[in-house]
Amino acid sequence: MTALGHRGPPDSPAPGSGSSRAAILHAARRLFGERGYAATTIREVAAEAGVSPALVMKCCGSKERLYADATPLEPTPIDANQPLDGLGELLVRRMLDRRTDDVAEPWLRGLYLISGAPDPAAARAEFRERMLKRFPTTDAPGRRRADQLACLLIGLAAGSRMVRLLAPEETDLGEVVREYGALAQQLIDGIATRDSG
Repeated sequence: MTALGHRGPPDSPAPGSGSSRAAILHAARRLFGERGYAATTIREVAAEAGVSPALVMKCCGSKERLYADATPLEPTPIDANQPLDGLGELLVRRMLDRRTDDVAEPWLRGLYLISGAPDPAAARAEFRERMLKRFPTTDAPGRRRADQLACLLIGLAAGSRMVRLLAPEETDLGEVVREYGALAQQLIDGIATRDSG
């Protein structure tokens, strides 16, 4: 901490500057995205951002405003014209890339938004629409496979983010993409077969 009372080298931006706010929002986005609103504290956001809790409050005013300002960014959607062949590996690769880039994971975010929602049924329907709209199903087996795909991806998100399994420094992520992607692809192929048959 410098004589001015903020972390970083003497030439680092002063508290309240644009880069402090950016660091706060980045930390909040990651924490809210992984843990949800209720489980994230101002102190944790401040520690993650390398600033004081008072500065977080000065920048944002309240936890509610911080949450609104830091709502996790959604990843760029997969192109609707992306062929289903190879989509399993693409979904897994994108998830692992988000972890490497330290950005919010929408599969985890959905869990927290549903559990804290005033209308969980509506939140579940919104999650299904947003995350599974690529796989419209017209029958019960197709819907079951789409649900299994979501469970598979939520499991990978939780395991790799929260439990810190498949650590990049200890794991061949190319193998994870191939192996886990094959599991996802099997479900995707089953959905496509049901809907085209």
